[in-house]
Amino acid sequence: MSGQTLTDRIAAAQYSLTGSEVSRAVCKATTHEQTAPKKKHLEYLIQATQETNVNVPQMADTLMERVGNASWVVVFKALITTHHLMVHGNERFLQFLASRNTLFNLSNFLDKTGSHGA
Repeated sequence: MSGQTLTDRIAAAQYSLTGSEVSRAVCKATTHEQTAPKKKHLEYLIQATQETNVNVPQMADTLMERVGNASWVVVFKALITTHHLMVHGNERFLQFLASRNTLFNLSNFLDKTGSHGA
């Protein structure tokens, strides 16, 4: 788990305890680590969009929670993950996002971490 913050590990553990593997994968794809989302997490999420028993609204809501994070790294990775799922995931995911017009309002975003991209 190199590079993951304690906050990332706790969030992933909380989702594991609640039984939401999809939310856990979203959390692991959108860590504070300044690297791209891991391919294995993106592939898991893509596959999850194909499953009929997966709660797509919950997946989207978890991504939107991550977009609301104070860290620019987490927000950026959440947007990358969302884009990846829009392009490669099931049409259900894209249709759900299209049905909600307030998901990506970043007008009040302010990075409070103090770290800047290179």
